[in-house]
Amino acid sequence: MPTKREERLAQDYDEMMKIQDRPYLSWVATKGELPCAEEYLLTVRLRTYALCAKDGRYTVGAVRRCTIRVTLWDSYPAVAPNIKMLSIPPVFHPNWYSKGTYCPLEPWRPEDSLKDYIKQMILTLLYEPSLIETAAPANYKALEWYNKNRDNDALFPCDRIELSENDPQELAALEKAAATFEEIVDSRAFG
Repeated sequence: MPTKREERLAQDYDEMMKIQDRPYLSWVATKGELPCAEEYLLTVRLRTYALCAKDGRYTVGAVRRCTIRVTLWDSYPAVAPNIKMLSIPPVFHPNWYSKGTYCPLEPWRPEDSLKDYIKQMILTLLYEPSLIETAAPANYKALEWYNKNRDNDALFPCDRIELSENDPQELAALEKAAATFEEIVDSRAFG
């Protein structure tokens, strides 16, 4: 019989399927026995900003792809997911520490949906004004840069994308593709 944590992980996995293979996001579960995924590796495709070295100086430049690891610790959902930018350099944003850890504006609540938390994190990468931490930012230099440039229409919003979700037909196609992939892997492993 599944534990409450396993039920929650499976529920989160089902919800995450709604944002799988979208123009802005794809992911793979990298830890845990599916559907009880305990870690996800996200590929986020949108324009955001990073601190880049150019001609011996650091400048803020646009990046169009980020790799992010989402870890659900043993104490999840009581404890927030750990979101870590693996891309080098990490994003340059008030809600992201310079070492690449995400710091959300709103604290995690156990009843929050992992899918919605991920979508909120993605919105921060777009510099959604309502989600930018100004009182106690994770990166003061990024906040200073943002405040100086916030009215520049060429910079913000970073991308004008809709964080759409898969409809039921798309979900069925994804599930079928996953089942076919598992059959291929199983036949090669034991055939």
